[in-house]
Amino acid sequence: MRGKKYIYILAALVFSVSVLSQCKNSQGEKKDPRGPAFAGAGKCRTCHPSVYDSFLLSAHYAASAAATPGNIQGSFLEGQNEFAFEDNSKVKMEQRGSRPFQVLYINGEEAGSKPFEISFGIKKAQSWLYWTGNNTYQLPVSYYTSVHSWGLSPGYTSQFPEFNRLVGRNCFECHSSNINYLHTIAGGLPDTGIMSLAGREEMDRLSLVTGIDCERCHGPAAEHVRFHEQNPAEKKGRFLVAIAGTGRQEQLDACAVCHSGNDQVKLKSRFLFRPGDTLSAFFRPPTDTFIKTELDVHGNQYGLLRQSRCFTQSTTLTCKNCHDPHRDADNSLSYYSAQCMNCHKEGSPSFCTVKPAAGVLLTENCIDCHMPNQPSAAISFKLSGSLQRYSYLLRTHRIAVYGREGEKLPAGK
Repeated sequence: MRGKKYIYILAALVFSVSVLSQCKNSQGEKKDPRGPAFAGAGKCRTCHPSVYDSFLLSAHYAASAAATPGNIQGSFLEGQNEFAFEDNSKVKMEQRGSRPFQVLYINGEEAGSKPFEISFGIKKAQSWLYWTGNNTYQLPVSYYTSVHSWGLSPGYTSQFPEFNRLVGRNCFECHSSNINYLHTIAGGLPDTGIMSLAGREEMDRLSLVTGIDCERCHGPAAEHVRFHEQNPAEKKGRFLVAIAGTGRQEQLDACAVCHSGNDQVKLKSRFLFRPGDTLSAFFRPPTDTFIKTELDVHGNQYGLLRQSRCFTQSTTLTCKNCHDPHRDADNSLSYYSAQCMNCHKEGSPSFCTVKPAAGVLLTENCIDCHMPNQPSAAISFKLSGSLQRYSYLLRTHRIAVYGREGEKLPAGK
């Protein structure tokens, strides 16, 4: 009996070690929650250190992150850390121990609090989510860099405080590299057989891969990494689709999967998109009833670019003509204007005919005239104690001739 007991104990230990080992790879590193085909973005730095380090400073990398006191924009200092609602309640940003919270006060008394857990965005604005069970909800106060201040989060009213705006997986598809539904059907879509929205949108928090990482754009890389670790002399990338080697439309679609708006009917999850895939396999265009005549500057850069003569008259123009996805977007207007000069050279028939003001060089700023900042119709916000609604300004990607207020002028003017 004692021998059998030892055998059972030994079998149990072997089983436990086997189960635990599923969470680690041979180097003791945590496995990628997307599956064994993924290496994890950190592996890319071994061969691509400068590209990887540059990418860590990009808005793509910061599209989402675990919220920490070190990466939250906005002040937590008394007097600079609150948003007042119209019913005289307020939400204050407070550090409690090692964790930051948004704390609700009604008539000066604390009435509830929720932690900053996941950050979305960093460049134009930053908003935060918190977990309740298997769902994420948006905190009511965000930070807007254009005014360097806390403001009301999109989707909330300033009349009274709420903490109940459900944020589903669709938002994560363009702000992260992975998160899994708990209940899913073919194509990575939610199980529509579940009646409640919260039930359909339940997610596995352990499967979240924050930011837009290398494999989100380049595809699963485990086989690529294994090959090059074993064959370090081989300089040609193997077992990975070279995006530069795909056609123009495929390169555009790689960006458009997240930069073509939200008004299309989704056929498959964006998380399943791989280099060389086409957008038409993932989305069905909206019906005539729902087609927007004016595309919004927020989130539909591809649609706006397609309306530009620069795009329609070119066979080579893609997003990469102006943007390096491995670097943060350059803020220099002269940098982008230099890209325009590749086609609109000074002295050529296509060069700008506007007479500049004294001391102004047309070659250094095409952008303010032809791609001006415009207000988003999808996003606006209020500041604490103000009834005014502020515009969320973004550069339009419809390259055209605009008036002084950024309005597109009729053809020929």
